Amino acid sequence: MNQRSNIRHPIEVPIRLIDDRGNEHDALSGNVSDCGVYVSLPVADRPPIDSIVRVQVKTPLGDGSEPPINEARVVRHDDNGIGLKFLAP
Repeated sequence: MNQRSNIRHPIEVPIRLIDDRGNEHDALSGNVSDCGVYVSLPVADRPPIDSIVRVQVKTPLGDGSEPPINEARVVRHDDNGIGLKFLAP
């Protein structure tokens, strides 16, 4: 039974993930919702659950400007990546 409160949208875009030590990782989103994003990421690059990371879409916005950087908490790991919950601004 799906207990998620937000609809997930299957969107694959390149993501830059910055972990809590400042290391940058290239990743790919798997789905996005109002409250979070699922990111495909190799096991070796995964930050620990409950750590705070910064995420940014690597593609410029429609007006050519740089996308914002959002803070998120790592809430889960699975075989293919990590689940992130956006933190309130």
